Amino acid sequence: MGAVIIFSQDNTAEKIEDKFKSTYVNSRYWDAFGDLLDAVFLPGYSKLHEMVKCEEGEYLKFYSFAELSKQDFNLAIRLIREYISEQKNPTEWQRMAQIVWKEIAEPYIVQDDRYEPN
Repeated sequence: MGAVIIFSQDNTAEKIEDKFKSTYVNSRYWDAFGDLLDAVFLPGYSKLHEMVKCEEGEYLKFYSFAELSKQDFNLAIRLIREYISEQKNPTEWQRMAQIVWKEIAEPYIVQDDRYEPN
């Protein structure tokens, strides 16, 4: 089983399939990425954690960056990037989470209107 990461929402889109920028993630990688989000947000950013790691639906599991304000969106990105850069000898599980971030999430993140480089 896999799950979806929702990056942004376009309320001006006419078709439902155009409303969300999202992607499917394999379940093991999904779990690793979830652990990364826990490690990044739980120590000091519980509100961000609550917003990104929304409650799971019965048939759909998802993490969402769509509801974050511009400030919180960029804070989340900075915190995730800093956490990953500090991992000097990542475990296999941490490498899986890094793959989700670097190869799946970041390409969507940098296209978001809220994204501010630096």
